Amino acid sequence: MRRGYKFYCSQCGWDREIARAALVSFTRQSLFVAALGLIVAVVVGIENPSERWAAGAILLAFSGLPLFYVASARLQLRKLNRLSVQPPPQQTIRVALSDATPSPANDSKAMTFREKEFPELAMIPRPRKLKTTWKGRGYWVFALAVVGLYTIYGVPATWSKFRSPHSWNGNDFMLFVPAAMVYGYFLAFLRNRFRERQLLAHGALATGYVTAQYNGPYTQSINYRFRRGDGAIITGRSNDASRSLFEGMTVPVFYDAQDPRRSVPLDASMTTIADL
Repeated sequence: MRRGYKFYCSQCGWDREIARAALVSFTRQSLFVAALGLIVAVVVGIENPSERWAAGAILLAFSGLPLFYVASARLQLRKLNRLSVQPPPQQTIRVALSDATPSPANDSKAMTFREKEFPELAMIPRPRKLKTTWKGRGYWVFALAVVGLYTIYGVPATWSKFRSPHSWNGNDFMLFVPAAMVYGYFLAFLRNRFRERQLLAHGALATGYVTAQYNGPYTQSINYRFRRGDGAIITGRSNDASRSLFEGMTVPVFYDAQDPRRSVPLDASMTTIADL
């Protein structure tokens, strides 16, 4: 187990009960963090009645994200409870992607797996119609709420301190650190969403293989690799918004044919294809 999430097999049921226990433990930890954030926000609100915005910002920062992932963990628990144990498949894509040296035989085999794995995606014409996942909508709401609250309350407070008459020193520039963090995060968020939508709408399709998974209490990322059209093996790393990918899984990858380093696994994206 790595920080709350445990690998399990959705086909044979391996480690399913342990994964369920890990999700329950992670839910309790997140609720504890959310409760601490609520207590701190209440104390700040009582001690500084004229600065209720600060209490609201603390509540959002320390309780909003934990509660969001509590909902995510409960969804994963529901999926675990609905799993039906089936015999494991006889073939996997590991053979097609394990050899990094391209050859005609390997290319043919990789194409065979690509056609078997995701034929419904290969048939969708470009540009593909897209829609935002429900988790993506949650991230959008959270990002807009943080930026909105800081713009309404944080910017005027910072500007007021900036305009106040006093002798400036080096520490005064720390006033701009929160603004740089908030707006920097939001700009990076916008860039990533625009990039993944471009790749999903216009990118070439390949079958990817998850080679590693890294779990944290609030983020999850994966390493993956895929074979592009000319047989070259491309490796990549991506945040996994779905928190459902683990080492050994196959996943459709959309990439820029001109620059294959720009790629995104479909299941790791906050955007999905509307025709599926």
